[in-house]
Amino acid sequence: MSKKSKKDLTKELAEEVDAFDNMLTSLVEILEEKGILTQKEWENKIRKRIEGKEGKTTYRDIQFG
Repeated sequence: MSKKSKKDLTKELAEEVDAFDNMLTSLVEILEEKGILTQKEWENKIRKRIEGKEGKTTYRDIQFG
C-alpha cells in the first residue's frame, strides 16, 4: 500500500472540514427556522467560547506540540 502524499492528506482533511461546515450550517439554519436560535446568538456563543479558551493548553497542543 502506498503512502498518501502530503497534498492528498491536506485535500482529504479540507474535504472533511467542508463537510462538517455544511452539516453545522444546516443545523444552525434549522434552529433559526424553528425560532430556537438566531444567527447573532450563534455568533456570540462562538465568540465567547473562543475567548474563553484563549491562553489555555488544549489536548491538540499536547498531542501535536
